[in-house]
Amino acid sequence: MRTLMKTFALGAAAAALVTLAASSAQAAAFTVNFCPGDATCPANITEASLTFTEDLGTLDANDYTLAVKIVGGAGDPAYIDQISFTVNTADNVTGAGGYEVKPTLLSAPGGIANWTVYYDNVNFGGCTSDTNNSKEVCAQSGVGLNSGNGALTNGTNTWTFSVDLADDVAALAAGTSVNLRVGFLNADGKNGGLMSPGGSALCVERCDTPTTSGTPTTSGSVPEPASLSLLGAGLLALGRYRRRNR
Repeated sequence: MRTLMKTFALGAAAAALVTLAASSAQAAAFTVNFCPGDATCPANITEASLTFTEDLGTLDANDYTLAVKIVGGAGDPAYIDQISFTVNTADNVTGAGGYEVKPTLLSAPGGIANWTVYYDNVNFGGCTSDTNNSKEVCAQSGVGLNSGNGALTNGTNTWTFSVDLADDVAALAAGTSVNLRVGFLNADGKNGGLMSPGGSALCVERCDTPTTSGTPTTSGSVPEPASLSLLGAGLLALGRYRRRNR
């Protein structure tokens, strides 16, 4: 009986340590910012960034939450009519080499009902159908947002996407090439230009354009100090128990 209890206690302690170690895991995140460093950024746009965060809540290892953040000030261009993102290693198709499902909007300026997502490229005519051009995933504003002109540039705008890459696409990492393109309108509703930096590389911590390769400032997920302390205390207690019961 004593041997059985000892075995059970050791197993329970080991399981607790494994659970503790697993709970300390953190989702990997990769970011790149294109403005104001790129020449195609309008003067009143101070940030235009992509942040991909690994989704640990699914069984699929290639799932991410993408935040597209654009920060701007007053003046022309006055509106953001359309945005697109590109993952260079993935074609904008549903299936092998692309996305398991089309990326979906989780949140957007003015509400997701005012935006439609297509496999299409940002262009002066708007992205309006699944053309599968240029590897871009495009979100087009609708007629219900500022009379069809889109989101105001004066302020902070964030679009959040669920991104599910196909299993045969390489997992995102520091150095993965991505791009962000934006179609703007002026206050009069006329063409306000395109932001089209041509791509850059993701970094573990935010890096700014221009850059040709991501330079990670840290690698992997690091357990929090409190978690490490608890893990150490658990190992010490387990060692004492084993010595006392030899």
